[in-house]
This record gives sequence, C-alpha cells and structure tokens, in this order.
Amino acid sequence: MLLTALPALLYIGLVVYSVFDALQTPADELYRLTRAQWVVVIVLIPLFGAICWLLATGPRRGRHEHAPGHPAGTGWAAEGMTQYPVGPDDDPEFIAGLARTQRKRTLTRRDEEDEAKKKQDEDPAG
Repeated sequence: MLLTALPALLYIGLVVYSVFDALQTPADELYRLTRAQWVVVIVLIPLFGAICWLLATGPRRGRHEHAPGHPAGTGWAAEGMTQYPVGPDDDPEFIAGLARTQRKRTLTRRDEEDEAKKKQDEDPAG
C-alpha cells in the first residue's frame, strides 16, 4: 500500500516545495517568467513544471547564509533592525557568561571541599 502511494507523495512534496520556493524567491532571481507564471507552470504541468523550476533556479545561496554586506553569524533582518547572532555559540557575551558560571562553580566546589576538610580536621572522631 505504502509503495503504491510513494510516487504520489513524492510528486505532491515536489510540487509543494517548488510552489513555496517560487513564492519566496526574490523577483530579481526569477528566470524568464513572472512569479505567477511559474506557479501556474508548476501546478498545471505535472512533474515537468516542478522539474523545470528546479533546473531554472539551479543551486542558490541557502536561506541560512548571512545577508550580503552583513557579517557572518547574523540572520536576515529588515533595514534598521538590530542584528543578533544566529546561535548562542556565536554570541561572545553568552560564551563569556558560560566561562563565568564555570569559574563560579569551580570556586564554590573548592570552598565546599575546604569546609568539609576543616570539619573533618576539627572533629576527628566523626
């Protein structure tokens, strides 16, 4: 049952992906046709339309890459908006905070060990 439905599911997935990709592609990156024309071709010409879309657009910059003119590690943002690091590992303040927390834990652990040792030295019977 699943194997007979697999081609249909793959086709639907390809068409849905192609339509959403066509709708999200900037107008200056569209190839020969307008956005509406591409959507009509993808939907009305079975399989061939979606494959044409994929071939026409070719390999493009991934959606995860940084915006042109912006430093790496920042996401896309509207003009005038603050750029934030994409992940916490790219944020120097976050990394510094982790280092401070680790130092605190180490010092606290040492203090606790010192206190336990003092108590043990003071009370040799216990």
